[in-house]
Amino acid sequence: MPGSLIVGLISGLVSALLFYSAARGGPLLRPLLLFVIPLPPLVAGLGWGWLSAGVAALASGLVVSFVVGGPIAVGYILTLGIPSAIVAYLAYLSRPHPDDPNTREWYPVGRLLAAMAIYAGSLPVMLLPLVGGSYEAMRPIMIEVLQQFSRRWMPPGEALTEQALAEQTDWALFLLPAGLAVQWLMVCAINLYLAGRIILASGRLARDWPDIAAMSFPPTFGLALALALVAANTSGIFAVAGTSFFGAFLAAYMLAGLALAHSVGRRGAMWVVWLVYLGLFFLWPFFMPAVVLAGLLESTLQLKRRLGWTAAST
Repeated sequence: MPGSLIVGLISGLVSALLFYSAARGGPLLRPLLLFVIPLPPLVAGLGWGWLSAGVAALASGLVVSFVVGGPIAVGYILTLGIPSAIVAYLAYLSRPHPDDPNTREWYPVGRLLAAMAIYAGSLPVMLLPLVGGSYEAMRPIMIEVLQQFSRRWMPPGEALTEQALAEQTDWALFLLPAGLAVQWLMVCAINLYLAGRIILASGRLARDWPDIAAMSFPPTFGLALALALVAANTSGIFAVAGTSFFGAFLAAYMLAGLALAHSVGRRGAMWVVWLVYLGLFFLWPFFMPAVVLAGLLESTLQLKRRLGWTAAST
């Protein structure tokens, strides 16, 4: 068996073990284990090719199916397996550089992140059959979560009334697809960065390290954000798709805003980077829209390219 397939098999088993340990682990360890589940297949994909990541997805999916059950295994493969192979494939797409045929022009990191955002937006829709065709099936769980939050964190005598609980549950269910998309994109983006650093340190990275701070989305990506907002105000599956895509695209533009801050910081204004991260940490409900808006304006107007801070394909 080729070495890449062996690595894929091992990484898939490690990912499945992390998934099982997270399901059985304590409340303190569980978030960390859930966070790093995508890391082994991404390491396999970036270090040994997308086929290795595909083997990892298949191996981990079979283990999860045997231990937990088929529906959860399908969700696992859709959430972690397939995108790992897709990301590894896109990361190594290249073509001869137009100005120097002896060098390669790699798939732009901005377009890679845009593809990840599109997958993040489509994921809650793909998972619908696994939750009965509607997230309304999650209502009892959401009610229980809100009740526990009310009892634990709200002052005595100020617990949610039945009407307030129903309204909060409706909002939570409406925003649930967006929350899933945002969480998936952020977790996978961070794990992709970690996997890339691991493979770079090992000497197996077969491409140039991308200039992440110089990344930018295609200008038409903003049109997709507007269409998602329109769809979110409809009903049925269109509302679910619109909400999930809108959340995913907002998260992507937040990352673009952080990249813009780092581009400014490179040019002698590191205080801007610290200001952005401190603002997100302490005042994130108020500061995050500004970061998203900065990313949206940069990508729409191509500010870094106009200022000569980036090449044409980022």
